[in-house]
Amino acid sequence: MKTSIRRLQASFKQIIAFFFIFSAYNAYPDTFVSGLNALDRSHYASAYRSFKPLADEGVAEAQNNLGFLFQNGLGVRRNYNTAIKWYQSAADQGLAEAEHNLGILNYRGHGVAQSYSIARRWFNKAAKKGLRDSHYMLGLIFYKGEDVQVSLERASRHFTISASSGDANSQYMLAHMILTGDAENPYNPQQSRSSPFDFSMFIGESSDALVAALSLASLAEKNGLKMASQLVEFTSSQLNNEEIARAESLVELCVSTDYEDCPIFSVPG
Repeated sequence: MKTSIRRLQASFKQIIAFFFIFSAYNAYPDTFVSGLNALDRSHYASAYRSFKPLADEGVAEAQNNLGFLFQNGLGVRRNYNTAIKWYQSAADQGLAEAEHNLGILNYRGHGVAQSYSIARRWFNKAAKKGLRDSHYMLGLIFYKGEDVQVSLERASRHFTISASSGDANSQYMLAHMILTGDAENPYNPQQSRSSPFDFSMFIGESSDALVAALSLASLAEKNGLKMASQLVEFTSSQLNNEEIARAESLVELCVSTDYEDCPIFSVPG
């Protein structure tokens, strides 16, 4: 058991995502869709030509996409400073995706001096607008104690907000925290009254945390996170068939209701 847990701890991987706007901007459907279609065909120079006029006109979504092209050197020479300029223009208009992208660049130190505190401010802005990936990044920052005091409670709160909207990475992290002992007895209401987990259905069951962990890992796997399979395999090996069936029922309920009725989560207000 201990050896398996150590493997789980060693297997933790940090997943960081940037945002590209893939939905058509309604006011400029033809030009914007042309840019998206060009990207789909890997015609990045054509995508640049489609987005650039819109960006110059102040369309935040196009500005964000130009930033993405410059950041990754797609159809243009990679230039982090230019990427930051376009992201900043979009963020100044309140575009959450651009705020998140600026957070990632500051988090990584690409084009700017690495600053977790500045990154956190950008993630907070985007998270307040409901961007689940920003909640995930805030969870990581508090989990790892990056320029802040480690707070497993705050980490789990942000992971839960993101996970309860279907984010696989946050679902994985919650399962990981339970299995490695980083979750501070969230299923015990006497010890963790402010916990974002709702394990009330499991109270009195010795397998409560493992059932919750299996449910979370299974959701992450269903949502395309391949590395969650090792958590599913490990946790399943610790449970009997009845307990596994209980976890499967929870997963089915969460998926079938698009997380509207998902008893695993109870996000505090």
